[in-house]
Amino acid sequence: MVAVIAVAVGVGFSVLLISVAGGVSDYISSQLSASAVRRSGLVDVDVINTIVALLTVVVTVAMILQTAAATFVLGMTTMRGRREEIALRRQSGVLRMTLLVEFGRQMLAACVLGGVVGEVCGILAGALLRAVTVLPVRFTPMSLAAAFPATVLLALAATLVPAWRAANASPALLRRA
Repeated sequence: MVAVIAVAVGVGFSVLLISVAGGVSDYISSQLSASAVRRSGLVDVDVINTIVALLTVVVTVAMILQTAAATFVLGMTTMRGRREEIALRRQSGVLRMTLLVEFGRQMLAACVLGGVVGEVCGILAGALLRAVTVLPVRFTPMSLAAAFPATVLLALAATLVPAWRAANASPALLRRA
């Protein structure tokens, strides 16, 4: 359940912040593209547009990396806490691949459920923010789909890497650690 909540919060915030960053970027660009602003020569519109575009990319990448990192740490912590279980199951004859498939399915289910909940919450929060504030929120394919696959892939890696190590280690050593 903790994994579902962590993924939901991460994906939800990613969707919301990436959508806000895109909306603000579009709003600033549209305001700067007015012919009066361009003709005035008071500001370099192209430089400002470039800065805003780069800031939007930075926010997008930062949110995706934050969500992925949090999920990765959660997966690593979860698997470290299950070392004794892995040792006992290995001693009872469970194959390594069977363990990996089971752990992968569990984390995948948590990530998919958390990702769907996070997407819905992020979209609802964005729509609410747009309705009650002056902040422009723009949902794009990038804002809606970027965090979800990165989170799922890193959560699976965070689960399978320590599970693989633990499944390949001696059960007696795992119980001591």
